[in-house]
Amino acid sequence: MKAELDFRSGTWAAVREYAARKLDSARKRNDGALTPDQTASLRGTIAAYKEILALESPVPDIVADE
Repeated sequence: MKAELDFRSGTWAAVREYAARKLDSARKRNDGALTPDQTASLRGTIAAYKEILALESPVPDIVADE
């Protein structure tokens, strides 16, 4: 059974706002002086928030050439 998300719900709006705020904060921290390990970790965090926000964007079907 495939679970569906309701992107019009108040819950999703709260998740979207939270992820957008955290993404913005992480991007600002990434502009600072960080060690390579801190930068790598922060980039992983940024990627995770971007994946959450991308959930409401439809993924196009890929059709192979015949």
